[in-house]
Amino acid sequence: MPDPSPRKKPRIKRSAGHPTERTMVGKAAIIDAAIALMKTKTPQELSVLEIATAAGVDPALIRYYFTNKQGLMRAAATHIMDQLQARSQVMLGRDAPLEERIRKRLVLLIEALKDNPRFLQLVLNEIYSHADTPERIDTLQGVAARGLALSEALLVPRDGDPDLEAIDPRFLHVAFLGLCTFFVDAQPMLRILFSDEQDDPDLTGRYLDFATRLIMHGIVK
Repeated sequence: MPDPSPRKKPRIKRSAGHPTERTMVGKAAIIDAAIALMKTKTPQELSVLEIATAAGVDPALIRYYFTNKQGLMRAAATHIMDQLQARSQVMLGRDAPLEERIRKRLVLLIEALKDNPRFLQLVLNEIYSHADTPERIDTLQGVAARGLALSEALLVPRDGDPDLEAIDPRFLHVAFLGLCTFFVDAQPMLRILFSDEQDDPDLTGRYLDFATRLIMHGIVK
């Protein structure tokens, strides 16, 4: 005689934090959500719950992919750097005069900093500071190596380039970062220095021309 009581289907136990079919999304979607939120908030102000809500996922998925918020922040910084490097490599691959290549490198850096206003703070807080774990050290080395490679590429002579000084590409890399980051981040000071020109749409262009000439005079014999 058949058993009239309904049989329950066995439940499949899932490991903690493992993504289900319903919640499966790519890591890129979570990183994109974090980067979008950082246009208006600092990394410290963001919470895992807020990022998960923006990405439309369970917070456990962030822990599954990135371990914690710091891991996600490092992944976001690396993602921005990868995008910037890809754009820079395309620029460096073009047959253009040295001065044009330098200016384009400055343009890309300033555009990246304006598009991601918290990027410098993100890098300083989550990568440069307390680089005391293998994960942070690996990320820091990757960020430094990618940026340095772009400066090294600029110093490789091409047909038609002027003779260059024996420049340490590490100093050149630091110069690029300093010239761009301060110009973008020090807007309150710029508003004072250029109080009569703060609405000039060509102020950035004039600064780019100046910075380009500054670097050219520093590396050309």
